[in-house]
This record gives sequence, structure tokens and C-alpha cells, in this order.
Amino acid sequence: MTAKLAVALDIKNTEEALSLLNSLKGEDLIIKIGYLLFIKEGPNIVKKIKDMGFSVFLDLKLHDIPNTVYNGVKSAVELEVDYLTIHTLGGVEMMKKAVEAKEDSDLKLLGVTVLTSHSEEYTEYIGSRYGLHQLALKLARTAVDTGIDGIVCSPFEVRQIKEKINKKFIAVTPGIRIENSDDDQKRVATPEFAVREGSDILVVGRPIIKAKDKKKVVREILEKIKDA
Repeated sequence: MTAKLAVALDIKNTEEALSLLNSLKGEDLIIKIGYLLFIKEGPNIVKKIKDMGFSVFLDLKLHDIPNTVYNGVKSAVELEVDYLTIHTLGGVEMMKKAVEAKEDSDLKLLGVTVLTSHSEEYTEYIGSRYGLHQLALKLARTAVDTGIDGIVCSPFEVRQIKEKINKKFIAVTPGIRIENSDDDQKRVATPEFAVREGSDILVVGRPIIKAKDKKKVVREILEKIKDA
């Protein structure tokens, strides 16, 4: 199966965001909506993007008591969202309730492991006895065993996680860059590297959002994914 491209729509201005998507109509893309747009626009932005023919990836990283997360997942199902993130650090019972809430819907639950903005200092901060990669593997395995459809991790952890978890699941990798850049992502990789490592969905934001010719960049990334 060819990996998919998710465009992180981290744009504050809704008109600008929809204008960008209009220019990308016809491309096989997943559109990731985070706090920036969803808190401002609410469910309407999901409907607008779905009506344009795109799959919607709602990136809210739900992390709360089990019943609250259950209700959040139920709402996402009613919105006909295609993908929804929850945080694996929320624990087994929380993840079980999330799986229960999605029932037989087409919603794919994605468990966030360790954010790509974190370095080894993070594991020291939370007092974990695991290193960064070991923690990501532990959280991923627990999520998949609980029934979560996929995991979100760094491109540098995908191969290890897929080799050590003997079940089918979706691997989503943020932190994808066309070339080296200085920003808040500590662990970044090229599309070719991510696909070769086993990524199923590559999340790309800034390289597309900041490009003058956004459609050209999207097509270039899709070609890199295809040829990897």
C-alpha cells in the first residue's frame, strides 16, 4: 500500500486555509486540523473540508479521564471525522473507552506516543526509566494491544516499532521536511526516509504552507512517496 500524505493545516485565517485547499482539490490528501483552526471554527471547518472531498484528520490528542475521552470520540464519530488522535499516556482504561466509543464506525483512532519536539530530556523530566525510543515502543505496543488503529511517532522509531509489534496498524509520522530546517521539531526526516522506514501517513505542514506554489510542492512530495 502506498503511503499517504497528510497536510497539516496550521493556518489561523480560515479563508486562507480554505483557499489553499481549493488549490489542492483533486489531490489524494488527508487534511490535518489541529487546535488553531478547530477551536476557532469548531465542527463547521470539518464539514467544509469533507465537502471538498478530503479525508479529515482531527488532531486533538485527547487525554482525560476515560468517560470524557469516550464522549469526545463519540462526537468525532458523529462529525464523520476519518482520523482522531488520543494520547497514549492517558492509560489503558482511557484507550479502551476510546475504542468502545468508536464502535463499528470508520473512524481510525491514532495513539500519540512521544512528540517529535521531545528529546531525551523529556524522559528525564517525566522520570521514566525508559529511553525515548523504548518509551515510544512501550506506548505504541500498549495502544495497538488495546485496539487503537494506529500510532503517531517519529520517523526514526517506525522501523523498530513495526518490527517488534506483530500486528497490523497505521504508522503516522510528523516531523517531515523536504530539507533541513531550524524549527521546534527536534527529530525530522525526509519523505523518502520516512516511507523506507515504514510510515503509512506522512504529516507535512510548514514546507507546504510556506511554499509559493503549494500544489507543486504537494505533487513533489507525493512523487517522492511513490518513488521511495
